[in-house]
Amino acid sequence: MIEMIWRGDRISNHGARVRNGQQIVPIAIVNHISAGTMSSMYNHFANPNSSASSHFGVGRDGVIHQYVRIERAAWTQGLTTEAIRASRQPIVQRMGMNPNLYCVGIEHEGYEIREKGTGRLLEYHGLQGELTEDQFWASCWLHKYIQTEVQRMYGHRIPLNSEYVLGHFQIDPVRKPFCPGPNFPWIRLYAELAIADGMDLEAYEERISYMRGASSKFAAAYAVAERIRDLGKKLDDPKWGGEAARKLLLLEPVYPQIDSSGFLTPRGLVARVADLFEKASRDGKWQLEAVRKLLLLEPLMKEKGLL
Repeated sequence: MIEMIWRGDRISNHGARVRNGQQIVPIAIVNHISAGTMSSMYNHFANPNSSASSHFGVGRDGVIHQYVRIERAAWTQGLTTEAIRASRQPIVQRMGMNPNLYCVGIEHEGYEIREKGTGRLLEYHGLQGELTEDQFWASCWLHKYIQTEVQRMYGHRIPLNSEYVLGHFQIDPVRKPFCPGPNFPWIRLYAELAIADGMDLEAYEERISYMRGASSKFAAAYAVAERIRDLGKKLDDPKWGGEAARKLLLLEPVYPQIDSSGFLTPRGLVARVADLFEKASRDGKWQLEAVRKLLLLEPLMKEKGLL
């Protein structure tokens, strides 16, 4: 179902997970955006002069490449004392060492194509962290796979939550303050990983098979929820708050279908959609009904230019 290909035969940019003679156990997973295609990513890692690598890369087609074995430290997080001091992430402060030693890295393919000479944008492929559906589900599976393998090899279980599943910006806020991009689907990822955390790998693979079968509906519902959430975040902005409220009020004609109160306020809509999103993100008898209600907003949002 999920395809993973070993690509590490020519890659030497990695080291032992050892510090002061002591074996370091991987305890965190770090997400990146590659700013390049899968081909350019591989070429970069295979170049011994680049001093860079990653354990895994996830293509926009959902295919996973493995470049470095989990038991080795890939050179992917960066290493500066300044970055460690600047990070506000508790795990970074607690460990106080080269994060390559205790992290497993995942790159996600994201790139753009520009016209030579003019620099005009010709193609855009998720460089700001937008993942395809295939890429999202492959990444979710990969997080669960890493958790399973680390537990098998080291007897340590990495919790799949926001303390131990991080972005590169949390590890190195100095040099990589935006990686894996402002549009990386953190809310959706954490919601899905909370489900994965309670399953074994085999059971989770069955869930992914089911979810991908219904992926178009789920993807649309999540897109609706993300857009409403983004508008909600702007409500307190002195410059954009009024415009965000105006856009949210455009959805008044369909609001009674998702909230029995029937009375629309911008903040009420944001709160209601957040509740539906939470139900849609986890197993339970209300999951499909929450997805259905979120999808009621989609046609009007497209008509009004909100999606």
